[in-house]
Amino acid sequence: MSRIYDIDPTAATAFSEVDAVMRPPLEVASPASVGFAPARLNRLDGAMQAEIDAGHYAGISVMVTRHGKLVKSGCYGYQTLESRKPLREDAIFRIASMTKPIVAVAMLLLYEEGKWQLDDPVTRFIPEFSDLKVMGKDGTLVPLDRPMQMRHVMSTCAGFAFGPLLGSINPDVDAMYAAADLWSGTNDDLIAKLARLPLEAQPGTHFRYGLQQEVQGAIIKRITGQTIDVFLEQRIFAPLGMKDTGFEVAPVKRDRIAPRYALDDSLKLVLAPDQSAFPTVAGTPAGVKPKFLLSIAGLYSTIQDYLRFAQMLANGGELDGVQVLSPGSVKLMTSNLLPDGVPMHFLQSFTGIGYGMNVGIVLDPARADFNGGAVGVGTFYWGGVHGTWFWVDPSNDIVVVGMVQQVDAGNQMTGRPYPVPDIRAISRSITYGALVDPAL
Repeated sequence: MSRIYDIDPTAATAFSEVDAVMRPPLEVASPASVGFAPARLNRLDGAMQAEIDAGHYAGISVMVTRHGKLVKSGCYGYQTLESRKPLREDAIFRIASMTKPIVAVAMLLLYEEGKWQLDDPVTRFIPEFSDLKVMGKDGTLVPLDRPMQMRHVMSTCAGFAFGPLLGSINPDVDAMYAAADLWSGTNDDLIAKLARLPLEAQPGTHFRYGLQQEVQGAIIKRITGQTIDVFLEQRIFAPLGMKDTGFEVAPVKRDRIAPRYALDDSLKLVLAPDQSAFPTVAGTPAGVKPKFLLSIAGLYSTIQDYLRFAQMLANGGELDGVQVLSPGSVKLMTSNLLPDGVPMHFLQSFTGIGYGMNVGIVLDPARADFNGGAVGVGTFYWGGVHGTWFWVDPSNDIVVVGMVQQVDAGNQMTGRPYPVPDIRAISRSITYGALVDPAL
């Protein structure tokens, strides 16, 4: 099952006729008017539907913009496999790590107010970290050889550990983090626990995906006095019209939450036993606000809402007359902030990829591991472990957002194995294969 919107000069009418409740999240334009060959761009339909028909995915939603105008929108597959009802255009998804770029924007809002600087020591905001030590592989603890700075926290190289799937360099430290039961309790409890644990590396020496955004969330609360959910709603979601984004879903909307599926050993899709926003808050029913608000991965959203967020970044911080960030702040967020000699790293070190503030950055498209191809230099992106993805290509002025709900479907972005084709990569090849007149 699929619903496909052919974008043309009468597209606004087409949308309203299909579903009077839904409206395009942005102004629409025909693909040809912005340089796309319509027939080539429509290859997305066949490719996504083929993955549904093969039983690889339950439901997929994709949107493409150029020059700030929506040129492609498609819903493929099912809202639930059990009901066989078509995937809703307004389906709500667990966006997991696509929470992180939103938290970066929140941090930059405070940066623009002069509340923090890249070279500030983190202890200015979290004095509990004043006695942090680094554990060597022989188990010895040594003092920090440099202050942990805000630039380290913002570029995910502050020295915190996380887990063996994301580039462990000291299994003993990982074991200590696991034993600390970090996710029980509240966000404030997490900071107290981290203050008692050793770092796995000196600040600024190793990219380690995982906990840094929780530190960012704690800093937001300490600067503003607001919890992360309140701050994001007031400063980002409400101004951008992201009406379906948050750490909880209102009960009247919960039937719109797309269930999360998993591939079993025979590659058959089955309902995942955990339907929470993210495994660290497992046991929390879908849509219910958990006690712990995950800055790393806790948000729900729709493809329409996230497209508006991504388009705001593509526009240099502005959307529909609302200036969320300055162009300079967006440029800072999407510049490679990793220290010289520190590569982006998951199970292996990445080539051709940098990291800004909670987003990856394509520095060399032809050599970029797992994220390269025909994209423009400076393309920034991220995804979620449940399969959601987005990228913004400033060189070609293209934004693509995709949504799917499947255990570990986002693995390919980080070089981890997944047994079925990568729809994110497929969408990238087809999108750029359709851009036949980039000068338009």
